[in-house]
Amino acid sequence: MPKTNLIPPPESGPVYLRLAGVLEGMIRNQSLRPGDRVPSVRQFGRQQKVSVPTALNAYAALETRGLIEARPKSGYFVRRRQADAVRMPGWGRPAPRITDFSSLDPLDTLMSDHGDPAFVPLGAALPSPELLPGEKLARIMGAIARRIPGAGVSYDVMPGSEILRRELARRSLDWGCALQPDEFMVTNGCTEALALALRATCQPGDTVVVESPTYFGLSSVLRESRLKALPIPVDSETGIDLEMLATALRKTRVAACLLIPNFHNPTGFLMPEDRKKALMDLVGPRGIPIIEDDTYGDLQHQGTRPRCLKAFDRNGSVILCGSFSKTLAPGYRIGYISGGRWHAQLMRLKQISSLANATLPTLAVAEFLKHGGYDRHLRSLRQAYRSQMEHMREAVAASFPPGIGLSRPQGNLVLWCELPARVDSIELFQRARAAGISVAPGPLFAPDGGCRNFIRLNCGHPWSPLIERSVAVLGHLATELANKG
Repeated sequence: MPKTNLIPPPESGPVYLRLAGVLEGMIRNQSLRPGDRVPSVRQFGRQQKVSVPTALNAYAALETRGLIEARPKSGYFVRRRQADAVRMPGWGRPAPRITDFSSLDPLDTLMSDHGDPAFVPLGAALPSPELLPGEKLARIMGAIARRIPGAGVSYDVMPGSEILRRELARRSLDWGCALQPDEFMVTNGCTEALALALRATCQPGDTVVVESPTYFGLSSVLRESRLKALPIPVDSETGIDLEMLATALRKTRVAACLLIPNFHNPTGFLMPEDRKKALMDLVGPRGIPIIEDDTYGDLQHQGTRPRCLKAFDRNGSVILCGSFSKTLAPGYRIGYISGGRWHAQLMRLKQISSLANATLPTLAVAEFLKHGGYDRHLRSLRQAYRSQMEHMREAVAASFPPGIGLSRPQGNLVLWCELPARVDSIELFQRARAAGISVAPGPLFAPDGGCRNFIRLNCGHPWSPLIERSVAVLGHLATELANKG
């Protein structure tokens, strides 16, 4: 049975969210079907032995997620959702040629567009500042600067703030690990962590297994490190194709594997635990290091935080990388790495690359974690991302041409969309920019030149009439391209 049909685990947090999770599970496994009437608020309250306000809050949460709707004088009903009828995307197999970016570099343009208020920001995978605790972090940072004024002008030398490393060690229990503070090093974002991991495990000219599609920043890191990518297709629900990986490992000398198993960027899949174990059983005995990008690991849409690949590591072969860029403050550039048996080498490489980190932002994040602010913030952020994702999926299903495929992310803030075969996503990207809309074209995510007719959409901003209109414009442009010629 597909994973998406299972009833999700009860949600942590307030009672009304746990009750909303129960009903959501019944809707997703179709015990309650589109058009079915759900129990009245009073009836549901009696069934669950909670007050009417608590039951009403649960229903309000389900309305926000787009799962139920109130009909005047009739009660609540399960919404008919177009997106649920849309198939999952295919694998985006390679096109005959690699797309030529000579006339326009979508990656550079994509990142510059995000900071330009003239564009609707559906391209770069960054959250809206409205959803982040910027004021709280600024107050914490100001208090630290007043309390210990020397901290702001001193190096945060490697391995980085001990306070933050202690908090990471404590949080590692949620990841299925039991890491110690001295097993972490603080980095300038996850990108530096990944780059250091590649430098520690590879030599120029080596081959690195990556997923296809995968995060476009990895292609840049591999190119600058003069490494070759060996792309292995992923399934939109279960992750990297283990049979194809096994074949590739038999035929090719591989220096490392760089993977995103938890809420993958761009497809959003969560690799099931049995496949994580199978992956470790396949790669571990060969002595090949696995570089794990866990940037999105804290952003499950429901249930508990998934375990990392690092949780199944028995010999230090997994290098775990992560950051707080998608959850707290992209501009603070607070990342981390737990290097396993490469830890000492990573320390040396950090010393000759960036030496230290920004002290005040690091201490502010550490204090926010220490006093429980992060966990409270995550609960609301996860709800926001899930709600925005559902709105985006419905809007795309309603506006885009027939024959599309849509991912069903179990976490993170991006939606992966397969367009009709005749749509060139680079051309769609250019037309969308002319209309003031930024999107991420599929070839950016395909080291093998595939995904020509795919786009990735950012769901990190609160749903608004402007975003809804922009999705309708994108659908119109995609339809024009699908019918072109």
